Amino acid sequence: MASIVKRGKTYSIVYYEGEGKNKHQVWESGLSYNAARSRKAQLEYEMAQNVHVEKSDLTVNDFLHEFIKKYGEKRWVASTYDGNVGLIENYVYPYLGDKMLRSIRTKTVDDYYHFLLFKAEPVTNQGKPKRERITPSTIHDIHKVLRCAFNQAVKWEYIAKNPFLNATLPEHKEKKRAALTPEQLYKVMEFTDRPDIYDYYLMHCAIHLAFACSMRGGEVGGAQWSRLSDQMLYMDRVIDRVDKKLADSLSKMDIMYRFPNLYPGTRTVIVLKQPKTEGSIRNVYIPETVLQKLKVLRQMQDRLKLELGNDGYMDYDLIICQANGRPIMTEHLNKRFKEILEAMGEPGINPEEIVFHSIRHTSAGVKLRLSGGDLKAVQGDGGWSTPDMVTKRYAHILDEDRRTLAAEMEKQFYQTAGNLDAPKPVEQPAPATPVIDASALATLLTSNPELLAQVLQSIQSANRA
Repeated sequence: MASIVKRGKTYSIVYYEGEGKNKHQVWESGLSYNAARSRKAQLEYEMAQNVHVEKSDLTVNDFLHEFIKKYGEKRWVASTYDGNVGLIENYVYPYLGDKMLRSIRTKTVDDYYHFLLFKAEPVTNQGKPKRERITPSTIHDIHKVLRCAFNQAVKWEYIAKNPFLNATLPEHKEKKRAALTPEQLYKVMEFTDRPDIYDYYLMHCAIHLAFACSMRGGEVGGAQWSRLSDQMLYMDRVIDRVDKKLADSLSKMDIMYRFPNLYPGTRTVIVLKQPKTEGSIRNVYIPETVLQKLKVLRQMQDRLKLELGNDGYMDYDLIICQANGRPIMTEHLNKRFKEILEAMGEPGINPEEIVFHSIRHTSAGVKLRLSGGDLKAVQGDGGWSTPDMVTKRYAHILDEDRRTLAAEMEKQFYQTAGNLDAPKPVEQPAPATPVIDASALATLLTSNPELLAQVLQSIQSANRA
């Protein structure tokens, strides 16, 4: 039997597990009264049916299944859910799944990470070359999800403390994404500025949106004409491909529209959904030049609608879409962008290192430069969650800015002996080069015989010298 005990403003469920000397009391705290009643009824039913799992017998496998069901499905968006479940299934269940939850110690975690780094065989990703070892980056991702899971185990009072909090992680330095310089990006814009070829001009406009508005690939693909007003685009949806089961089960995923599948029996569905964070919902302001580019694109799409008709053109009100109106995913933008870079063959641009998302990095760097380092303005424009995201991950400081800063240090500090308040030297304008008017000079010499004689005398002296 279980009992309900009031503790302050919350309620706890108290019951016993084990038998004989192993019998011990268990408390489940922090519940509302209704939740406590429900939990009490559930426990008594499980005990009566002999299906109750005691905490002392709970394996990591059993716990993580419960964690995914009760926590992950409520808190994670589709991409996070897929990634975390994939890590758990590939790297946690096979190695820690059969261990008792209460047997996991910090030393167990350290041994586990050492095994993953040096001995475990990485899972092969379809279409990618097989790796020899699990990377430190992957281990950091595993640690992130397990630290969260075991924090929840502490809250559920399955364990007393989280063994992952003090674990030793392998050293890992996050690799900065390669980005195009403003000059390189402008060349790409010039190369794709071809209104006579829809696919090129479509990418031309997509690049402008990603750069001028700091939009992500999913935001570019999810932008709609009806959200564009004057020079402002309301960004409240992104395009994504999600598992059909997750689309119905994940409570945090707010789906606004499902695109019809062209092929029956597919496992996934393309959707327009709310962005991952509330900060990503924003108004983006479009420069006049970009707005004119979009008007040309819309005229091209209107012509395609007339040519293909209602049966051939699927109008979903998308700004960036295929020639038949169907949506374009982030991976498609990335593939087309790389093909453009390869077709250009521009020295200094490596298509293997540059992706469509790199444009967002270039955008952050340019906007920081133009705004004089206004982090809040750049953060709001791009929908980053914190200013640190701009400075640490996205803003690539250009060498030209560093040289300018060094020159200012020389002028304002070293040349003034450290006196930053010293009056700045006033630069004297260079003397103007005299302009000789031959006709005016001849008139002057003719009207002044004495001056003419002096000039002739000077010329003769110079010749003798």
